[in-house]
Amino acid sequence: MVQDLIVKLGWTGFSLPFLAVGLYTMNKGRKQRARSERIATTETTRIGNVRPGTVEVKGTARPAEDANVFDSPIWTEDALATRVEVEKWESSGQGGGNWETVHEEETAVPIAVDDGTAEVRVELPADGGLNVERTRTKVGSGDEPPEPIRRFLETRDDIDEATRRELGPLSFGERRRYSEGVIAPDEEVYVLGTAREEQADWGDRKYVIDEPTDSGDFVLSDKSETELIREGKRGGLVPLAFGGLLTVVGTLLSIYPWLAM
Repeated sequence: MVQDLIVKLGWTGFSLPFLAVGLYTMNKGRKQRARSERIATTETTRIGNVRPGTVEVKGTARPAEDANVFDSPIWTEDALATRVEVEKWESSGQGGGNWETVHEEETAVPIAVDDGTAEVRVELPADGGLNVERTRTKVGSGDEPPEPIRRFLETRDDIDEATRRELGPLSFGERRRYSEGVIAPDEEVYVLGTAREEQADWGDRKYVIDEPTDSGDFVLSDKSETELIREGKRGGLVPLAFGGLLTVVGTLLSIYPWLAM
């Protein structure tokens, strides 16, 4: 009896990681699809009509009066906002594997967004919210990265260089991917967040969007609203399906020994 109980508890313990990962992954997918739905149902506000609260605006981006354009970290393009991600390939040892993020950063100056009716100031919250089209460069095993990436790595003490070793004429090492997305001056952008009134000259009203909505959404993107909606639905479907599969497997593993033994 005691041995049977130990075996059953062992099976249950073995199933818990499947359940935990499955539920976490499903929740991640659910959140992506829910945000996509909120983007779809939030009406676009003309900037001249912005008031405090949740707003969705679209317009042309330029530096705010107290901000300047800066060079993007990798490709040194004129930028108002950038997102950089560094990934390395983690092999499973059986021919498979996955890309693991080892570094990511978002940087933005205060932006003025103008839709022709007025302009509104947009500032990136501390926890970010950029969703930008990115250029991705893959550096193969043992390869030297291009000069822009080498220059970028020299300025970042918090990013380890890819390991490399040589065996005769052959080079081996980690595989890396470097991605950079940029919001450039005069680019059309989409913004979803919470607007608040800021101090202005007598008789004027000025607003800044710098906080997430009550639902936790903040989006600053160079993608269209349609693309963001489609991306959220498509991106959320895979985690939901995979998380659901892991949850089912974990549930079956946890109850099987109690039914069969």
